[in-house]
Amino acid sequence: AIMLADSAVSLGLLSAKVLLRSLPSFRVVDMEEELDPAPPDQQITWRTWLPGLILASILCTAVLTPMFDMPVYEPVIAVLFSLLVAVLAVRALGETDLNPVSGIGKVSQLLFAIVSPGNVVANLVAGAVAEAGAISAGDMMQDLQCGHLLKASPKAQFIAQLVGTLASCVMVVAAWTLYSSAYEIPGPEFPAPTALIWLDMARVVSGGGHIATNVMPTAIIAAVIAALLPLVETLLPLSRRRIVPSAMAAAIGMYVTPNWTLPRVAGGLANYAWRRWDQDGAERYMIVVASGFVLGEGLTGILNAFLKSAGVDWVWCGGCPVGYCSGCP
Repeated sequence: AIMLADSAVSLGLLSAKVLLRSLPSFRVVDMEEELDPAPPDQQITWRTWLPGLILASILCTAVLTPMFDMPVYEPVIAVLFSLLVAVLAVRALGETDLNPVSGIGKVSQLLFAIVSPGNVVANLVAGAVAEAGAISAGDMMQDLQCGHLLKASPKAQFIAQLVGTLASCVMVVAAWTLYSSAYEIPGPEFPAPTALIWLDMARVVSGGGHIATNVMPTAIIAAVIAALLPLVETLLPLSRRRIVPSAMAAAIGMYVTPNWTLPRVAGGLANYAWRRWDQDGAERYMIVVASGFVLGEGLTGILNAFLKSAGVDWVWCGGCPVGYCSGCP
């Protein structure tokens, strides 16, 4: 409720701002806005992305309809709704560096409780389509923002995205095959808790479960508060807008488990201390060090999966909780 209310109001304010800028008598000057450094011939126009969006939507509908025995209108609604929630994902990721894709999927599940009541499969598929749209929108936003900072060509990035999409069709299947052969999924190392939450949500909204009696009033109150914060922020001068808390950040902090939020707090404190101690060094090396942590964990995970597939047991079980690591006591 908080994420939806905050995104809806923020999107409305942004749309109004763009509309006012288009009127000659209501020009709004924003000192923080930067011009796009890419020349017009390197921009991606609607003649490129709109036909691609239409073709991809048709392909998605053509695949889902026979695969899950769904009426044609259900995949169409799921695709259209994914376009809306993609805005929510981009805003959340831009503000907090976290994409609440699972929460977005739950919203789609709520919608399909009305569109296709009692159909658990359609409910899960609709949530998956919305989540896929949110993930893609968030990833592309980050890529294009990085290219904007580096003054890279949006057209070149767009072509690279298409190549990466084709390559990922093979890599995703290969990665799933590797991990599923090395680990039990769900299992001790990969319990897949989100999958169980999705299934429980689909059962609840399809009439196979129940929710607490005071959920709806609480959600309404939270949505009202979240809707007021962007309005207050808009009315304040630029110098004081930083004192208004982000409803999106608060919602993600409530939604994400501590094993994800606490390391981010530790990283933020380390960043703050480093900048206080050596501002120049932090500016030059902070991103490199952080990227090293991310890359190192990812490569180690792949190495562990290969070793596990080859039958190599744990060399040392120190620090592994009982029952968490398969092969350890």
